[in-house]
Amino acid sequence: MFGRVRIVLMIATCALAIPAAAQAPAPTTAFDGRYAGVSRDSAKTPAFPSAKCPPSEVPAPLTIKNGVVGTPGGQGWEGSVSPQGAVTLRNSNAMRLEGQIDGQGMIRAQYGGAGCTITYVWRKQS
Repeated sequence: MFGRVRIVLMIATCALAIPAAAQAPAPTTAFDGRYAGVSRDSAKTPAFPSAKCPPSEVPAPLTIKNGVVGTPGGQGWEGSVSPQGAVTLRNSNAMRLEGQIDGQGMIRAQYGGAGCTITYVWRKQS
C-alpha cells in the first residue's frame, strides 16, 4: 500500500514541476541598446527642508541586453526591464529606482528617499 502512495506522490511531483519550467519567460530584447544620460534632477521634499541632496548632473550611460540593465564597466546601476518596459535599478548605495521606458526610447526613473526626490532620464542611442 505504501509503495503505491509513494509512486503516486512521485508522479504528482514530476507533473507539477514540468509546467513551472515551461512557463519561464523569454528574455526581453525589445529595449536592447545603449542609453545616454540626459539628466539627474534633485529636489528637497517639504518634510525635510534641510536635507542635503546630490547635485543635478548628467547620469552615466546604461546598457540593456536581454532585459538586464547595467552601467558599462559594472560600476553604478544594475537591474532589469520587464516586457512592458518597466525598469527597476539598484546601485551599491542601496538606492532603488523605479521607472518606465516610453515609445520614444526615453527612460524616466525616480528615487524618493529621506529628504530628496531624484529624477533620472536616459535616451536610447540609435
